Amino acid sequence: MATKEHSLYKLVSKDQAEAFAWSFEGPNTEAVLYPFQFPPLRPDEVRIQQTYFGLCYTDCHLVNQDWFPISYPSVPGHEILGHIVQKGDQVTQFQIGDLVGAGFIRDSCGKCKQCILGNDQLCGQVGNEHLIPLPKFGGFATHVQLPAKWTFPIPNTIPQHLAPPLLCAGITVYAPLKRHFGANKNVGILGIGGLGHLAIKFSAALGMRTTAISTSADKEEEARSYGATDFICTKNQEQMVKSQGKFDMILSCASANTVDEFIAYTNLLKNGGDFVMVGIPALTKVELQLPFFAMVVRQISFVGSLVGSRQENYEMIEFANKHKIYPTCEQFEFENFKGAYDKLLNGRPKYRCVVKVGNAPETLKQ
Repeated sequence: MATKEHSLYKLVSKDQAEAFAWSFEGPNTEAVLYPFQFPPLRPDEVRIQQTYFGLCYTDCHLVNQDWFPISYPSVPGHEILGHIVQKGDQVTQFQIGDLVGAGFIRDSCGKCKQCILGNDQLCGQVGNEHLIPLPKFGGFATHVQLPAKWTFPIPNTIPQHLAPPLLCAGITVYAPLKRHFGANKNVGILGIGGLGHLAIKFSAALGMRTTAISTSADKEEEARSYGATDFICTKNQEQMVKSQGKFDMILSCASANTVDEFIAYTNLLKNGGDFVMVGIPALTKVELQLPFFAMVVRQISFVGSLVGSRQENYEMIEFANKHKIYPTCEQFEFENFKGAYDKLLNGRPKYRCVVKVGNAPETLKQ
């Protein structure tokens, strides 16, 4: 049971709780149950009773301070799905009972240059309100409270247990693929894991010539079943040499471990190609150097991509629903959250971990 109290979320006894969360009280610690009461609902907010939520390795990086220091207790989680049970007076786009989802972005100002340009995921004007997991409570909970602006309606035709990862992994790969879209482009998807398996599906459904790139030769059949028309095993030197200069774009869903490995991946690009990174390693473990000479003489672009805008989220949900693009998931019960987190942190889930909330809000009070 939790011992550290968050300044906004009052730690209470189980019978007094409005919601239950899985909280971390320090880096590299085990999750503890945190019964709590919410701060007052703001006029622009909704409260969601979750049916399912997803886990992402970003949560592990955040909890363990792999990127930057955070405050504890921390309740991460940004793959949110459930029904609205309360809404503020200013919320007109939703009704009580609506099925909705939310992802990594919590809020945006709507007035800054990036918001006006449609890049509201890059808004820098709302401070600590920008990202869902920090410093407020995120999605590892029975209920979540957040601004309605970054909450999205989810069609009933998308299976609920497969929907949460779309709000993170789905938009993370869909947005850059759509931005760099070209009907005749050759696209390489680097890494067939939690991000990569969805990237192959989206890229193929968009109509681009899609090649899966993996360290594991035994993933070829699986990658082709997702829509890949070609496959490269990075450990096969002959395949790597033969494929040099092949791709207009590489979407990097996995991180290189060495500088030489990184350069070998960039050699797969055509001159003028784009290397788009969505997978971020722990900064304490991997330090890479950009191939500056090749960047200049081959006009290679290195691009980062942060999830997607609100508009891109709407488009992604509609596209995934139309083409039945769903993640491959392992499912856990709310009471076994620790098992799900351990599988993500220390195991190799296939490919996303999803937690079923079920009737946990009621049973945990008993």
